[in-house]
Amino acid sequence: MKGIITLLVIVFLLVMAFAIGSQNETLVTVNYLIAQSELRMSTLIAVTLSIGILIGLLMMLLSWLSLRVQLVAVRGRLRKATKE
Repeated sequence: MKGIITLLVIVFLLVMAFAIGSQNETLVTVNYLIAQSELRMSTLIAVTLSIGILIGLLMMLLSWLSLRVQLVAVRGRLRKATKE
């Protein structure tokens, strides 16, 4: 139940971010390290939000994988200890 509520809150926040972003039609200049570009504010918000979500998911995946490796190691030690 907690997971469903969390998912609904995240979806709601994403919808709100895209709704607010779609109302911003102002052109802004974005300076990269080696280039410069003019983007609509709504596009810039959507791109940065998507990049932030992807980075967050990658960090969560790395954390999950490290915990899985630790779990496998602990289970191996537990099997070895129970055999003795």
